[in-house]
Amino acid sequence: MSTIRSSRRAFIKTTMGGVAAAATCGSAGAAKAEDYKPQDQKKLTQVAARYQDHPKENESCGSCPYFVFPKSCVLVDGEISATGWCPIYTTFSPLDRGAHA
Repeated sequence: MSTIRSSRRAFIKTTMGGVAAAATCGSAGAAKAEDYKPQDQKKLTQVAARYQDHPKENESCGSCPYFVFPKSCVLVDGEISATGWCPIYTTFSPLDRGAHA
């Protein structure tokens, strides 16, 4: 019976360590758009992203968290206007969308 108890203890210690590590991964500070760039992935072309150099109603690249001042985007390649727009536009932080810090 003591071998069962010790293996239970070992299991609980291992599991709790993993839970503690996972809990600390979710803490996020104030991050910049550049911090969200996926590693080893290429940006979309402006055509693929359906980018336009004018806003759509009250939505524009300058208010999107993926926009990088003065004229680029984390997700779309090329020169991007702050008054431009594409369907990737969002007001949510990438961390709110499941990204990791």
